[in-house]
Amino acid sequence: KAFQSGRDATVYTDRRVIIIDVKGITGKTVKYKSIPFKNIHGFEFETAGHLDRDAEIYQYTNITDVESKDEPRVAPYLVEKQSLLVKEINIYEIGKIFLDHLFFK
Repeated sequence: KAFQSGRDATVYTDRRVIIIDVKGITGKTVKYKSIPFKNIHGFEFETAGHLDRDAEIYQYTNITDVESKDEPRVAPYLVEKQSLLVKEINIYEIGKIFLDHLFFK
């Protein structure tokens, strides 16, 4: 299942989440991130409010996210955040994908 928000896209396969993040004004730089479902240990999502048009979904993993190469090295766990326009995407459908893969498999 694939969802697109602006120029960015997220693909949910049966084994992993693939995040495609288009950077810059021209969109020539593209960042690809692949997170296996076996490394996602939790998720949360926020629905949109009256003034807020987008919903957010957070994925909590046990993958370290290295932020610095200097000493001392900081390596917290990766928390992936995605903002999705509710008008275009059903946030509950994404929640069901996470429930099916994290709790019922």
